[in-house]
Amino acid sequence: AGAQLSQLTLDPPWTPVFLPEKVTLTCQGSSVPGRTYWYINNKLWQQEGSNRIHASKDYPGSGSYQCRGPGAELSPPITLSFSNDWLMLQVPARVLLEGDMVLLRCRG
Repeated sequence: AGAQLSQLTLDPPWTPVFLPEKVTLTCQGSSVPGRTYWYINNKLWQQEGSNRIHASKDYPGSGSYQCRGPGAELSPPITLSFSNDWLMLQVPARVLLEGDMVLLRCRG
């Protein structure tokens, strides 16, 4: 079997992100030390020693985020968007499968 997938999580775990809030993305690879590689829209964005990045509307902005932690494969994507609408429906930033129960959040 191949290496495990990296796990990418978002805190707070809702998308779209309600402006002016910022979010933290955390990448969990295997337990070996090493660099974390961050990808936005399928392009290498940066290589960091840190497994955590902070994102806002202005930097690095909206897009499809993935990471590759040390000793692990590329994570499934999280699509990050930002909104200043006066009312919006937020969904969990994770992969959903048919039949999954979903908690929705209304912000305004």
